[in-house]
Amino acid sequence: MDRNQAEKRIERLRGEVERHRLLYHSHDAPEISDEAYDSLFHELVRLEEEYPEFRSPTSPTLRVGGDPLDRFEKVRHRNRQWSFDDIFDDDGLVAWDGRIRKWLSKAGIEREPTYCCELKIDGLKVVLTYERGVFVRGATRGDGRIGEDITSNLRTVRSIPLRLSEPVSLTAVGEAWLPKSELSRINRDRERAGEPGFANVRNAAAGSLRQLDPKVTASRRLESFVYDIDDADEGLSLPTTQTAELETLVHLGFNVNPEHRSAGSLDEVRAYYEDWAKRRDDLPYALDGIVIKLDDRAAQETIGYTAKAPRFAIAYKFPAEEATTVVEDIALQVGRTGVLTPVAHLSPVRVAGTVVSRATLHNADEIARLDVRIGDTVILRKAGDIIPEIVRVVTNLRSGKERKYRMPVTCPICGGPVSRRDEGGKASVALYCENPKCFAVELEKIVHAVGRKGFDIDGLGEKIVEQLVSEGLVSDLGDIFDLKEGDLKPLERFGEKSAANLVSAIAAARHVPLRRLFFALGIRHIGEEGAILIESNLPRLVPEGIGTMVDLVERIPEIGADRWADIPGFGEKSARSLAEWFSDESNLRLLRKMGEYGVEPLLSESEVTTASGPLSGKTVVVTGTLSRFTRDEAKDIIRKNGGHPAGSVSAKTDFVLAGEEAGSKLSKAEELGVTVLSEDDFLRLIGRE
Repeated sequence: MDRNQAEKRIERLRGEVERHRLLYHSHDAPEISDEAYDSLFHELVRLEEEYPEFRSPTSPTLRVGGDPLDRFEKVRHRNRQWSFDDIFDDDGLVAWDGRIRKWLSKAGIEREPTYCCELKIDGLKVVLTYERGVFVRGATRGDGRIGEDITSNLRTVRSIPLRLSEPVSLTAVGEAWLPKSELSRINRDRERAGEPGFANVRNAAAGSLRQLDPKVTASRRLESFVYDIDDADEGLSLPTTQTAELETLVHLGFNVNPEHRSAGSLDEVRAYYEDWAKRRDDLPYALDGIVIKLDDRAAQETIGYTAKAPRFAIAYKFPAEEATTVVEDIALQVGRTGVLTPVAHLSPVRVAGTVVSRATLHNADEIARLDVRIGDTVILRKAGDIIPEIVRVVTNLRSGKERKYRMPVTCPICGGPVSRRDEGGKASVALYCENPKCFAVELEKIVHAVGRKGFDIDGLGEKIVEQLVSEGLVSDLGDIFDLKEGDLKPLERFGEKSAANLVSAIAAARHVPLRRLFFALGIRHIGEEGAILIESNLPRLVPEGIGTMVDLVERIPEIGADRWADIPGFGEKSARSLAEWFSDESNLRLLRKMGEYGVEPLLSESEVTTASGPLSGKTVVVTGTLSRFTRDEAKDIIRKNGGHPAGSVSAKTDFVLAGEEAGSKLSKAEELGVTVLSEDDFLRLIGRE
């Protein structure tokens, strides 16, 4: 901005900062959060430093007065480690309670639900394993199935018992956290050393627990709270309620947060939430909400889990950290379903420890509700500390030059018509491009399909896909599998070798596990976990099996939404979406086309083989705990190098890749004289030393 604009901005900021200061301190009626106030204040400080000629004696700114490790080993959890679904308001709480009652009634449990309310500590989830009462391993959550072994560091946390009061074997789950006072001390030390400080206590806790030198972790005085027994041997009688389970943890010697409460009604849950939302800043640890769990453990198991989270528990999050920034522009993104999403391009601002420069505006209704305009100063927050969103516009800072944004009547990419779609008898809030051949839609579909969780075609990134679509070589996913070296060699970025490599990668990808195929198809509401559930349940739904794309086209459409909905962990939206996708003739034509070009769906990952590579024609069994990659990653590498990953050792096995704690499979290999490879041997064999 020029000097004249800066002067006007400084004057408006001074007035707004002072107004909010008075509302907070004199009238006890704040309109914005402390974080948003601080963000306005710091912008004023920065501008006054940049333009000192506009400083004023009345400006609000004058009020300012073990042995180190080489690496972390991977750990496979005994049980899946879940994360909680989030709610952010009372409507979400009421809806969740309604679902609980519905599930209980369906299971024949008619009594009123009782809940256990616990504080949600802002730290790092840890999984603690004890054998005969002795602490033997501590790990991070990781991806829920595989974490990192941080035992040496967790031993330095004084509140984690090294020996329990009873000689039982169990796995306990809790949160490691850093006291706020300790964060301040650490950041002072880092500042003196010329190092950047930690943004918040969560980052500091995670950074402290991932130190290769346990002495560094010990110096940071971490604490812990444990809240769940994941599994236990027969020597421990598990309580029947969550509340009693917390008491058992205390008896065993764990540090349990004492502020948990039982709640017999939603009003009691609300009172607990509102009480701690007000008192959170008085605690020595950081809170980002509360966790509400169905108290009856047997009922918990009856209700079970979705593909991502337990149904019987929910995280009710406190209002997220906020900051102010300026909307520099509003642009549209076109997704693979054709949805048009307006996105605000922002002046970069730090929120919840990260720098944010974009925020979704969702749809035209949201833009109208906020009355957000290009040039506006807005309050930004991270919903659930993850997704940036605009909360409100600071209208008092408008200069009159802000511009309203209007959604287009045609697609900004292809010029095709846009409309609101019918969703269960109601018009969708979002606009969709109705051109089935829209460049942006097809591009996003293909990029999604060939990515790592789909066909995983090495060398086929977004820019190459865009080039192929632009050149007219590819119009849909099926065309990918008909590409030949002669199609690619004349293009920019391609030579003889790169064209051959891509064609080879495409050939390898034609043999695809069903879970990857269903993910790749981009069916609405079907993500990675949903695709895995489909694969594991198909033998029951289609007893005659799926071996070809023809089978897929002929047999899958016969499965209606009701039968899809019977899959444990599946919701109604996912089931309906699947049924609708496979009833669309254009989708079935795409599947037939892919089949004609050699795509073969395989029921399990172990059936996938590739045509060439250092392991071509070789059968490899993976066993034990690997340090450089997970077993699934090792199997992917075997397939990409022409090999066949198998689940058991036989006389036909060529190699056994053995990690630590390899058991009967290693013994069987030695008995049969099968070549056993270490990880180094394996990498040398495939040319990746």
